[in-house]
Amino acid sequence: MSQTIWITGATGAIGAALAHELASLGCRLILSGRNEEKLLSLAAQINGETLVVPGDLSLVPTAEVILQTAQQLNFIPTGFAHCVGSTLIRPLHLTSANDCEALFAQNYFSAFYALKAFVSLQLKTKTPASAVLIGSLVASAGFANHEAIASAKAAVASLAQTAAATYADKGIRVNAVMPGLTRSALSARLTGTPEALARNAKMNPMGLIGEGQDSAALIAFLLSDAARWITGQMIGVDGGHAHLHPLPKIS
Repeated sequence: MSQTIWITGATGAIGAALAHELASLGCRLILSGRNEEKLLSLAAQINGETLVVPGDLSLVPTAEVILQTAQQLNFIPTGFAHCVGSTLIRPLHLTSANDCEALFAQNYFSAFYALKAFVSLQLKTKTPASAVLIGSLVASAGFANHEAIASAKAAVASLAQTAAATYADKGIRVNAVMPGLTRSALSARLTGTPEALARNAKMNPMGLIGEGQDSAALIAFLLSDAARWITGQMIGVDGGHAHLHPLPKIS
């Protein structure tokens, strides 16, 4: 895979794993996120060409500015992975309007602005391209106390699917990856101790908690030419949690 890939939220568990995966495949990388120091540290760990362009993608102009900077430095992406996200586990009646608006800004609007900028660039250059947005298991399965984040991630998945329909005849593929519970700084409340890991793993059909690499492997495939006929899909990486209901074990 010889491409230039733009990764947003690059220092998170999935984004960082994806950066290492793609670099190992020979890709040039544009790494974006809000923390420049962490981005530079990630870039230093990668054996390959990288460009660090920090910015807050929940703000309207940021995505366009990042891509303009990348183009000026001859980093023109044909692949895009939006790994920006946050979470909130709180029942609806205790979720404030400000909490909900911030969650949508960080999850949905960041995806909207970034995908719009990426697609606009591809329409100008008239090159085949692929984008992957990160949704969540909770968008398609009813988990208590996830009203706000489930709604935001469902919006992200719908954005991917409808954009895929809009731009399919332009050679621009768009898919969504829907991870289950993945060990990360964001999920520390649920995965930060051995006891929490064991307790939450029991809820999974495979008895496992995800790692960033689990989703990164699928994203790398979807960005590659091997997935040239795959678009408009919402693919779970969750040990079957969204759809499988095994029989209870008798102890």
